Amino acid sequence: MGEVYPLFYLPMIDKLKEIIEPVLQEEDIELVEIIYRREGRRQVLRLLVDKVGGIKLSDCVMLNQRISQILEETNLIPESYIVEVDSPGMDRVFKTKRDYERAKGRMIRVTLNEAILDKKEYIARLQEILDNSIKIDINKKGIVEVPFSKVTRSRQEPEF
Repeated sequence: MGEVYPLFYLPMIDKLKEIIEPVLQEEDIELVEIIYRREGRRQVLRLLVDKVGGIKLSDCVMLNQRISQILEETNLIPESYIVEVDSPGMDRVFKTKRDYERAKGRMIRVTLNEAILDKKEYIARLQEILDNSIKIDINKKGIVEVPFSKVTRSRQEPEF
C-alpha cells in the first residue's frame, strides 16, 4: 500500500491481509495500510484501520487482541514482533479515492498545482467524490469541482 517491502516480505503481507480481512469485515472496518518494519530494536507490524464515523480506541484494542491471537496461532511471522492497530490519523495525506470517500462531509485541505478561482489552496467541506474529481463547498463561493489531476495534496482538516 504505502510502504515499500523487501521482496521476501511480500508473500507474508499478502497472507496477512488474507488472514485478517475476515475479522475486519466482521466489524465493518477497513484496512487502510500495513506497515511492517524495524523500529529501534524491534519489528513492528502496524495496521492502520478506519471505518465510517471514525475508528475508536476500543476498536483498536479489540482488533489488536484478536489479530495478535490469530497471528500467534498461524505462526505467520517467524521473528519476534509487536502488533499495533491504529487509526490512519487525521493529518494523513490522502493516497486513494477511498481516503476521499471516508472524508465525505468533512472539512479537507486541498493544495492544487494550478489555481482555481485565483487560489491554490482551500479548506472546504468535501461534498462529493466523482470518477475524476471532487466537489468541495468553498465558504462564500459555493460548490466547486476540482479535478484530481490538479490536486497535489489533500488531507482531512480538524473541525472545532
